[in-house]
Amino acid sequence: MLKPRGTIVAVLIALLATTAALAAPVQASDAGAHSSDTLRFDGTTRQCPPSESHCARVAFLMPKSMRKVNEFAIEYEAICQKDPSNPILDGVAATKLRTARAGRSYLFTAAGNYDLGDDPATGNKRHADVKFGARVGTHGHAKGTFEATIKVTDANGQWVDTCTTGQTPVRWTATRAKT
Repeated sequence: MLKPRGTIVAVLIALLATTAALAAPVQASDAGAHSSDTLRFDGTTRQCPPSESHCARVAFLMPKSMRKVNEFAIEYEAICQKDPSNPILDGVAATKLRTARAGRSYLFTAAGNYDLGDDPATGNKRHADVKFGARVGTHGHAKGTFEATIKVTDANGQWVDTCTTGQTPVRWTATRAKT
């Protein structure tokens, strides 16, 4: 059974505000919006094994106009080169992402980096670079990709390990929740 090397924590992506990473699916009331004017999408990735109870969830909120994403959050697993049996489980969140219309869909993307907490077992520093994007259809279905690379360094700043979500982006899907 896999054991997480980290915990799901709130993180900073560039200049975007953050929220706690998906301990439970995002609720419309969390965004300060009424459910009648907010669309909530919930989904998963196929990245993490079923034995992990808090991994691979995706959720986001949009106004009905779909012109922006109010909140976006995803949980992920990064496999390390030196010890693949001991992955890092983490989550990332962002707010106020602009969308672009593409036919009957809306697109959004973001990229950034953040520092995870130090590895509790070794004290090593961990720094993540992430990028993600999505296509959200007006019909209520969304699909997207997510990538993360975590660089692990010791107290002297020397490289120790690199952990990634894989050689290809993690694919995810979500559907609009009924209100």
